[in-house]
Amino acid sequence: MNKSNIIITIDRQSGSGGKEIGERLSEKLKFSYYDDEIVREAAKDLKTSVEEMESYDEKQDGIWKNILSYSEHGNLSSFSNVEIITDDKAHKAESNVIIKVANEKSAVIIGRAASYILRNHPRHVSIFLHADVDYRKKRTRESYNISGDEALHLNEKIDKQRLKYYKVFTETDMYNACIYDLSINTSELGLEKSETLIMEYIKERFGDELLKAIM
Repeated sequence: MNKSNIIITIDRQSGSGGKEIGERLSEKLKFSYYDDEIVREAAKDLKTSVEEMESYDEKQDGIWKNILSYSEHGNLSSFSNVEIITDDKAHKAESNVIIKVANEKSAVIIGRAASYILRNHPRHVSIFLHADVDYRKKRTRESYNISGDEALHLNEKIDKQRLKYYKVFTETDMYNACIYDLSINTSELGLEKSETLIMEYIKERFGDELLKAIM
């Protein structure tokens, strides 16, 4: 890996503001931003569709969903003739994209177990964002224009998928604060102050190196 790049990875609970804070950090630092971009790049590498890759993205049961989909459409008999993109293959493709990004540029990377993949990178800042249930429910409800119950269910579903994905591919608990440089409750600070806290940490840690990274 290129050891001169600064890489910020953000793991997060659903509705805690990971995407928003990640985008703001990338803009302020003039770093590249990778979230859905990882899925698109991995899809290219595997020569499959983005929709196909999305069925595996931060999930650990994509292959079974595809088998069920073929069965529902009466195509199970032809499934053996289709190249199966397994969970492992999808994760490997996304991991390769993450490593390639870390080699080439300074970047903010959202999820996909990037915090673990890049754990040995000397200029890697790992962040975990969490928040109270009601705060996350409110943000998700407003973002998707859905009911409070639907938002709560969606957050629970996404969190469960991400936790399982991280555990399976890293053998580590994503909610273990000890594996991160910073763990922040965004419902206590709000997104703006959480972003400020992260920026202060980055400036304190890298100093002049940060200026070189964004020039």
